[in-house]
Amino acid sequence: MIFLVLACASENESGAPLGGDDSAEPGDELGELMELETTEGGVAGNFDEPGTYIVVLFSAATEQSTFYRYGERASAASESRPSDRLPPLEPNDTPAVAFAAVGDHRTFSVYDGSAYVGVDAEAVTVTDELVIWNDLTTVNPLGDIPAATLAGVVEKFEGLVLPRTRQVFGQESDVEGSGRIDVLTSFTVNEYGAVAYVTWCDLGELAGCGARSNGGETIYMGIPDPESDYSSPNAITEIWAHELNHLVYAWHKYVGNEQLDARENIYLTEGMSELAQDLTGFNNGNQYIWASAIDMREFYGSEDYSTQGVSLNDFLRGQSYYDARRDGPLRGGSYLFLRYLFEQAGGFTVNDDGSFSDDGGIAFLHDWFTAPELGPDCVEALTGSTAEDMAFDWYTALVLSGRGINDDPRFNYQARVQDPITKFEFGVDPYAVVHGWLTLTGPPVQPIAEADGKLRAGGVEYLEVVVDEAGTVEIPVDAAALPRARAFRVD
Repeated sequence: MIFLVLACASENESGAPLGGDDSAEPGDELGELMELETTEGGVAGNFDEPGTYIVVLFSAATEQSTFYRYGERASAASESRPSDRLPPLEPNDTPAVAFAAVGDHRTFSVYDGSAYVGVDAEAVTVTDELVIWNDLTTVNPLGDIPAATLAGVVEKFEGLVLPRTRQVFGQESDVEGSGRIDVLTSFTVNEYGAVAYVTWCDLGELAGCGARSNGGETIYMGIPDPESDYSSPNAITEIWAHELNHLVYAWHKYVGNEQLDARENIYLTEGMSELAQDLTGFNNGNQYIWASAIDMREFYGSEDYSTQGVSLNDFLRGQSYYDARRDGPLRGGSYLFLRYLFEQAGGFTVNDDGSFSDDGGIAFLHDWFTAPELGPDCVEALTGSTAEDMAFDWYTALVLSGRGINDDPRFNYQARVQDPITKFEFGVDPYAVVHGWLTLTGPPVQPIAEADGKLRAGGVEYLEVVVDEAGTVEIPVDAAALPRARAFRVD
């Protein structure tokens, strides 16, 4: 039996009611939070007001890819299957062109999905901030990115993405002294199976990279299908904003702190780059990513494409590489957590002219990028709370935000604000209508009698409990899950 409702409050061995302090007494108000007590057998609390409640059941266990049972005193493990990482980048003996002009050529060493190959590239655009190179070697069935599209991307990237990245996250490196960022457009990226990528080895100093590789700050951009959603100037600009942030992060976090062999979970850095898409004004395609970490089960046909596929441990701990089965939810979950931390630090104000005024969030991100601590240690160093405490509050905010029944900033995302320049909206709304067709309805909540009984380590289950009479609700949970729970009334 998953839960028990008694006609009167139970007492523990000391004679005191379970959850008997003031914080555990549910009030009459909708949305008022009550903390459930962790017992030897699970979690329990007194529910004095009849109604429908949502229980936020969180596992503070730090294992990865592990499930625990609730409703039964048993546990079970389930291993994820990450895909292979990009092989180590091989040395490229061709010198980088520090001060290129249109028409110049250079050789790039690139990965085509099976091996590193050398390609001849021609500079097709040179500005004060960028050099765009076109791969002339690789057969490209999609055709070159149109010049007008590239011109639109350059304008948006230089006008918005670069200055906003520098203000919000930090200055990019300039290891070869050109003062420019290189972008190579190449069908080898398509052959590799990516939209775009960067390699930190191009920064020339990180451990395990061998020689200086291609040298400099380089974004490797695939050729978008002209019929796809990735082919517009806005979409390509959003991709470049994402990739640029990877380079800025590695430069400040690893090189700047002289921890050249440091590694964090790949999904932590992906989540930070998703945050860059948002905070540079191009929170567009990114909406699909964070929506998949809230609830896109119907679209993808998988329970993993929701909060049930997200675990704090699987994006904050360890050095796991891409998990093909949960790639979207882990990227989205990481972004949602980092966005929550940014807002809890104060966020920022978007002014009428599109400029930003820091309310604490920008300072927080600068501290994160420059702090030597990694993963959960960085959360604790910058917030003063454990990663598990912050995650418990964050999971609560995910299910409370947008309901209009609780206005505590600790348990709500800030209201979305439109960028006056790009017209996209900053931030998160679990009830947003995405691109006019995907209507979000918040994270999935399971009636407790129908719940699947599986709690992911570092994850959450949202359980609907109907209380007809005042009494104690008990939910058995495997003790190894280190369960924590709180509840609020919705009806």
